[in-house]
Amino acid sequence: MLGGQDVLEAKTGAHLSALGTQAAAKSSWDLAPGLRSETPILTYHDVIETRNEDSLWFDCSQTELEEQIQWLKKRGAQFVTIDQVFDHLVKGAALPRNAISITFADGYEGFYLRAVPILRRYHVPVAMFVHTDYVGDQHGRPKMTWGQLQELDREGLVTICSQTRTHPADLRVLDAKRLREEMSGSKKVLEQMLGHPIRFLAYPNGKFDTRVAKAAQAAGYAMAFTERLNPAEHSPNRFMVARYVHTKYRQAWSDAGR
Repeated sequence: MLGGQDVLEAKTGAHLSALGTQAAAKSSWDLAPGLRSETPILTYHDVIETRNEDSLWFDCSQTELEEQIQWLKKRGAQFVTIDQVFDHLVKGAALPRNAISITFADGYEGFYLRAVPILRRYHVPVAMFVHTDYVGDQHGRPKMTWGQLQELDREGLVTICSQTRTHPADLRVLDAKRLREEMSGSKKVLEQMLGHPIRFLAYPNGKFDTRVAKAAQAAGYAMAFTERLNPAEHSPNRFMVARYVHTKYRQAWSDAGR
């Protein structure tokens, strides 16, 4: 039988262990302290040939994309990778002056056909978030194939990331099992097809809550992205990183104090 001192020491040890676990969880959630820069992240969707009456709000024509890149470059924009953003937000690594990061969503073939040549011409690195159950799907707006994604991944200009398996309209309404399958399933198949870890996730339609963010962390992602309109350093934590939709690129630049 344990004596009083033994019981006290056991309880103290358990308490300290719990505090250590909580501290570890917090440290894997928080942004690095003392971040002073203001870094906008933009997100694009499909890139179309020309804008017409059938275009959707999230479409960007190839001319508009090139004009926006030129507008940013004229103002001294330094385009950084999503890995550089992670090292900055989580490890406190410095970014170049006037840093900005570009992301794309949904895996549209229009990105491969029309955006990639422009990105190559201007040497702009980007991230592409993919919902894996629809890779290669040709219904409606065609999606990129695994061959195209693998080509881009090998080239290195595009960082392939996850946007869940099926792009649910609202992750917040999914039960725990379905939420886990959406996040873990996409990560697993991307890693199998590309042959390396997948570290980053974007919430479809930018919809999330704390439960969803914790599910992203539990699935093994290192960082996850929303569509809240703020510089990245203003994000609550690394699983709720803010991004601007591309139509707000001038606001994003202004919000960064530039």
